[in-house]
Amino acid sequence: MPPIAMMPVFEGGKMQRTLKFLAAAMLLFLSGHAAASFDSSVQALPASYAGDDIKKWYGEISASAPVDASIKEEVFAFAVDLDAGPNFSQEYNTASGRLELRYNMVFNQIAEGWSWDELANPDQRDYYHSKFLPLGFETASRHAPEVVELYPGKTVEVKNQWRYEYFLAFDNLYDFYERKVDDDAGFDAGIVMKAEEAKKLTEGKTVRMLALCRLKPPYHTESNTFWKATFAEPVDYTLRKRYLMGDLLEVWFYDSASGKVLAKVRQR
Repeated sequence: MPPIAMMPVFEGGKMQRTLKFLAAAMLLFLSGHAAASFDSSVQALPASYAGDDIKKWYGEISASAPVDASIKEEVFAFAVDLDAGPNFSQEYNTASGRLELRYNMVFNQIAEGWSWDELANPDQRDYYHSKFLPLGFETASRHAPEVVELYPGKTVEVKNQWRYEYFLAFDNLYDFYERKVDDDAGFDAGIVMKAEEAKKLTEGKTVRMLALCRLKPPYHTESNTFWKATFAEPVDYTLRKRYLMGDLLEVWFYDSASGKVLAKVRQR
C-alpha cells in the first residue's frame, strides 16, 4: 500500500468531513471495485484477464438489504465458463481465412418458476423468457462424514457435498439476433487472421468469452435442490444455483494469453 500523506488539522465540521472523505477513499481503495471503471471501448485487456469475480459480487449483492440502486449504473464484465457445456466451438475456415467462433444458446434457458410463461405462444415468444450464461462453480463440504441409519438396522457412512453454480440471468437475448428456430443460434464471430495464429489460439485453448452487463431488480436469486444419500450413493448432495440478474450489453471473445480482444458482439 502506498504511504499515506499527513493531513493538516481542521476543526469542527471541516474535520468530520475530512474524516468521512478519507474513510470513503480508503474503502474504495481496499474494495478493488473494478466494475465501475470497466471501459468497453478498449481493444485489449490485461494478460490473463479473468473478469469480475462472480463469487465475490454475488456474495456482496445478495448480502445487501436492500441492494444499493446505484449498482444499476455499473458495467460488469464476467468471464463465461466455456467448459460448463458443449456450447462453444472454434474452427478455422481456410477458404475465408477466418477463425470462426460460436457460442450456442439454444439450450441455455432458465427452467425456474420465475422464468416460466405458461401462456406464451411458442410461435411468438419462448416459454422460458430468461436465458443464462454460466460463470463458474465451487464445491464444499459442510461437515465431516456421519454414520447414518438409512433403514432400520442398516447404517452407512454418509458424506455431504455442496455445489454452488453461478450464472448471469438475462431476458434480452433477442436484442442480439432475430428469434428463430435454429439449433445453431447464438453468439458468433469470424476473425480474419493467418492460419498460424488461429492454430496457436485453438491449440493453446486461450480463447475466452466475456459477458458485459448491467444488473437490474431483483438483482439476484437462487434455487436449491437436494438429493438424499442412498446405499448405492452414500452422499447427501445439495445443488444451489445462484443468479445475478441483468441486461446483457455485449459479448466479447478475447485471447487470455495476450489480452487481445478478438471480437465484440453487440446488440443489433
